[in-house]
Amino acid sequence: MTLRLATIIVSLLDFVAWVFIVFATFLLESDQATKGLDNVAGMALTALVLVTGAPALVLALKNRAPRTALTLALASPLHSLSCSSRWS
Repeated sequence: MTLRLATIIVSLLDFVAWVFIVFATFLLESDQATKGLDNVAGMALTALVLVTGAPALVLALKNRAPRTALTLALASPLHSLSCSSRWS
């Protein structure tokens, strides 16, 4: 598997996970006491995905800087969320 293909796969998985998390934080009803916190967390996660996942996907699709693109894709905050939830 090439770095380009791996980056595209990881980036697309990041965006699919991001869609589910955004749906959960913005569109589902949550407790009134934590609704503001949920919104802030959703906005912060969106900003981090736009800073890491989007550039990784663009670099991979343009076939530029494959190592940097893969590093950005793997640096996405969604990977740390899935790892931390696995152990809790």
